Amino acid sequence: MSLGLSVYEERNGELHPVGLLVEESCLQGLQEGRSYRIQVDQADSQLFVDDALLSKDPTGQYWCWTPGFFAGVLVVEHEQPGRREPTCFRVDVAPHPGKSGRDQYLEYIEQIADYDPDLLLGTEPARTGLGGRANDLQLWIRYVRLRSFIERYLTALRVITERPVVRFAHHREQMPVQLARRVDNQTIRRLAANPQLLSAIARQQDYASTAILEDNRLDVPFNEPTLDNPANRLMASQLNEVLRLTDWLAERLANFRANQSDTETDMAARLPRRLAFLTATHKRLIKLSRSQPFCDARQTRDDVAGLNAVAGHPHYDLAYRLGNRILRNGLSEQAVDEQHYLAPTWQIYENWCFVVLAQALEEQLPEFSWRLLKGRQISWAERMLEGTAGGARVRLYTQLVCPSLESANSHGYCSISRERRPDLVLEYKCGEEVRYLCLDSKYTASKSGILDSMASAHVYRDSIRCRGKAPILSALLVPANQDAELLEQHEYIDAHGVGLYQLAEYGQVERILTELFNRLGIQRDNLPADLGTKSHQIFTAD
Repeated sequence: MSLGLSVYEERNGELHPVGLLVEESCLQGLQEGRSYRIQVDQADSQLFVDDALLSKDPTGQYWCWTPGFFAGVLVVEHEQPGRREPTCFRVDVAPHPGKSGRDQYLEYIEQIADYDPDLLLGTEPARTGLGGRANDLQLWIRYVRLRSFIERYLTALRVITERPVVRFAHHREQMPVQLARRVDNQTIRRLAANPQLLSAIARQQDYASTAILEDNRLDVPFNEPTLDNPANRLMASQLNEVLRLTDWLAERLANFRANQSDTETDMAARLPRRLAFLTATHKRLIKLSRSQPFCDARQTRDDVAGLNAVAGHPHYDLAYRLGNRILRNGLSEQAVDEQHYLAPTWQIYENWCFVVLAQALEEQLPEFSWRLLKGRQISWAERMLEGTAGGARVRLYTQLVCPSLESANSHGYCSISRERRPDLVLEYKCGEEVRYLCLDSKYTASKSGILDSMASAHVYRDSIRCRGKAPILSALLVPANQDAELLEQHEYIDAHGVGLYQLAEYGQVERILTELFNRLGIQRDNLPADLGTKSHQIFTAD
């Protein structure tokens, strides 16, 4: 059994202790973007971070690891020779302190989850607690859910094989009288209709020879133990569904083509180990499905009899609930017993900016009737929050696709050069006039990072058009601004049509939105008199 692995941070060629990886504990104090060394305990052991094998330094004494593009809880597995199962550890990686503090980052996640949990999902090793039910069927949600609960589910199924529910099956047969061991009222009634056999049984020799030779059969009851009962049928049916899920996941991962990106973790290195896990899990499930009581039970859909039978036996009830957690689709809420893959930190910040702007729009314009469109309900964008009041309309797009060479999309947007996709577009339409601005979320704080990112603000300002008009403003949203204050000054923004706003907490969004309203010409005193009642509807794809 592993006693723990020492973790060090490498700074300027020196190693500084961080802590110890131990089971049943989560190591704190790590941070994205920094270099760590984890001490090797045995030369032929291996260390995996979210299924990705870590390499060793030239001395072979340390595993090298630099967490990037994510922040949250990660799973570290230590494989040692002679041990069948790896030792599992957990580490908590904090976001870069120059961008947003840990508490602030966790608040981003919580606010996004409350508004729309789908905005948190990704493929990064970092995880957060999410659960619930939704319509979306997503590969990594189902994979993580299977991996989270499968060991407990298999253990519960093994308990069922050791203590299966047995019921008695009732049937009747015609048996020779000398072989009958049990009679009931129905046997007596049928015997009364055969006086010859009745006399023979009563040892009346006048009829004995003919009765015994010609008709000596009794209709007798039988009660035989059987495993084909509602409880076992329900569990066998669920086991078969989990098997089908495992096959589906293995097929999808075998055909999975990871996108190469400089801002996302490479998935290709993780796929072989995940496929091996699914293959091993499938074999274990098949073995159980061929054992009693599952092989002797007919499969059936959930019914009241099966549910009641399962609820009456604690070990069946536990297995059934774990199976339901594995088979559940989608997300709708936070949960303490599920850890799902997150989007990269930059995407978490980008989605949080959309969420807080959307919430602030509804708060500051309560007279408008609001609805959120996503999935197949909206084209040319990932999401769109739309508010209407009389002849006025406000829209907030996220990832709006502006086609190339002035081929306008259905919302009227295009690019005069190549295709562009600004993170956020805020649009105001009053009558026939449309005014809009572009916002690009950048999870950076350093002066060099901000200046490099300003290139996107200039590109959107120069290339995007709606009805032939350029945006009135193209600006960055950043969590902090280190030494680039000039970009935030009103005079600079007015003169150049580009700029920057700091947005790190919800309290800042009201000031930003008020200024954006002024630039768009949204004056509350000038809004149409015939205003609707505020409502918020979310439309998702079927």
